[in-house]
Formats: sequence, C-alpha cells, structure tokens
Amino acid sequence: PAGPAVNQLEDWFQSLRKKIVDRDSEVTVTEDQLSRASIESIREFSAEPDCEFVFQALDDTYLDWMRRASSEDQLRLLVFPPCDRSNRVALWAEKHGIEVLDAPDHAELLSQSPVDVVLPSGDGPLLIPRLENWFVRHRHGLGHVRALLSALQQTSRCCLVSCSSWTWIYLKKSVNADLVLPVPDSLSPIDAESLGDWLLGLIAEKPEEAVVFRDHANGKQILCRGEDGSFSDDFMAQLADDSGGIPWVAWQLWRRSLRTEAEHENESDESDTSDTSDTSAEEQNKTERTKAVSTTFWVVRSHAPTLPRGHERAARLLLQALLIHDSLPEETLRQVLPSIGEANLVVALIRSGFIERHDGALRCLAAAYPVIWTSLEDSGMTMPHF
Repeated sequence: PAGPAVNQLEDWFQSLRKKIVDRDSEVTVTEDQLSRASIESIREFSAEPDCEFVFQALDDTYLDWMRRASSEDQLRLLVFPPCDRSNRVALWAEKHGIEVLDAPDHAELLSQSPVDVVLPSGDGPLLIPRLENWFVRHRHGLGHVRALLSALQQTSRCCLVSCSSWTWIYLKKSVNADLVLPVPDSLSPIDAESLGDWLLGLIAEKPEEAVVFRDHANGKQILCRGEDGSFSDDFMAQLADDSGGIPWVAWQLWRRSLRTEAEHENESDESDTSDTSDTSAEEQNKTERTKAVSTTFWVVRSHAPTLPRGHERAARLLLQALLIHDSLPEETLRQVLPSIGEANLVVALIRSGFIERHDGALRCLAAAYPVIWTSLEDSGMTMPHF
C-alpha cells in the first residue's frame, strides 16, 4: 500500500502552530498519565488474532484445486510473509482435515548421516508447512530439505508447500528449489480501508460500548469515519504502509501504539465532600455511566528501534539469519554466523526491541520487522518483496 503524501513544510508549520497557538485547544494527557500495561489486560490485545480473511483467501485459492488437481498441477507453493507466529497455514489445514507432514526434529538437521524422506501414502492432499524448519544454513544442514525436494518430484499426491519469503529466496540460491517447486503464490497486502475494518472490528464486538481514539500529540479524535466511509485522517494509511500490508505486523504496531489512561487513586477529604454530597454523588453517577459506555484509547506515535551503534553490520547478519530460519536456538545461531560476539549482541537486540526469546529460541519481533527490512535493504542484502 502506498504511504500518504506528507508536505513536510506544512507538517512542521502545523506542529509549531499547535505548540504556540493551540496549546490549550484540545484535551491532552502526559506520558505519566498513560499506561501500556493496561492494554495487555484487554482481551482483544492479549493474543494475536487469527485473521479470518487470510483463511478465506486460502479457501478460495486452494480448496477447489485440491479437489481436482491433475498430475500436471499437483504441486503448489505458498510464500507467506515473515513473523507469522500462529502458523496459520497449519491451522487452516487442521480446520479442513488436511494431512500435514511435520518437519524433522531440529537436532537432526545437522546430522551428517544420509537422509531419506518418504512422503506418507494416500490419495488426499498433503500440506508441508514451514520449510524453514527443514534446514539449517550450514554446510551439513541442507540434507533434509534436499531429500524433501527429491521426494516431491516422485509423489503423485496433491501437495501444498509453504514457507516464508526470506526462506524462499535462500532456498532458491542454496538448493535450486525453484527448479522443483512452481512459481509461488502470496497473500495480497491489506490496504488501509480493509485494515481499519479489521482492527476496529476486533475491539467493537460490544455495540453498546463506544470506543474513542485520540491522538496523544494534540488530543484530537482520530479514526472517525466520514459519510463516504473513509477515515478522517491518515493513520490507517500510514499503518498499512509501515507494515507493508502484512496483517500481523500491522496488528503488533497497532497494539504497541495504543495506551489507556493510568488509574489513579481519588484523593479527597471527607470533610470537603460532605458539604457537597448531593452534587458530588450526581456527578459521580454521571461519570460512572459515561465510563460504562465509552472507552478512550490514546494513540502514541512510538519511535522506531535503532540498531546498536557501532555494531550495525553484525546485527544485520544476525537478524537476517533469524528471518531465514524464522527462529533459532542460540547454540545453532552461533553455527550459522561468523564470529560476531553473538551473546552480547543478542542481549542488546532484545533490549532494543528487535528480537525476543520464545520456547528456547530467538526470533524477530513482528513490530520491528519494518525497521529490520529497511536496514537490510539499505545494506545491499538480497531481499524478498516487502
């Protein structure tokens, strides 16, 4: 999706005008009055959503093909955007009862013993998700994926293979996977209008509860729909552009930008409130009724993380390795990289918000992916489409 055009001079002038002229024209809050921790307790933000429209796209693309695939069209390849933590292709297969071929144990990938992959027999379709779990970028780590590609050439079953875009560009160069697998399919990027419908729909399941979004910078209400259904501001257009139209990356950026007002204890003197008990009670009841039917989210334009100063090249190599494999145990990471001081670099990248530890492995954070992608592209690395 194209990013919104911004007149930098106009943007600067309006920013200066707000500071000088409109300082008191909107209700604003300070950083210490906002809380991100409370966002974590809201059910809609506690777990990454399933993206039903992704499942619908998979239904439309592959179910009919699986029912009538011929010997000339029995292999299909789906290249997925990176940072998909839910393994949505496998979830989709489970929903439709499609057989899934599991990857070998990670500890077996660096074995130097001969490898033979036998696909399960049967007449129904077969899904092989996450090719990134079939190899390690090492001279002894490509045996399993080579054996899998050999088995795919001999099978008569209808097979759908999936991997991330970073895995695909690596396997094309390392094992000539594009000679065996067909031209890949990929998801269409989500645009601003669809993204807004999806994200706002996630927190509007209770129609009786109004949700208001305000810009933290000036207190103005944003994400309002006009009469034609379009948004009154460019927030969603910017979010679609920043995320590259990848739904789960957009959701993580969206989640990171939202705040609620922190709860503070009401400090009051009993002697003061007793004199105005009737008025205070009436105002309190009105406030409680308003809170019951309205929720305000403050949108904060958070700063992008930056690579450790003086260690940018080493950090890029590490991040590239994690994107190619999706995730790696720290011990394996040392085997696929030159000696770049991985242990200290891992700590710095976790602290900076680029990567995280999960189930004993390291992986890139989806919210940091736009910054990672830009940094790797600027360094001249071979890139997948964003």
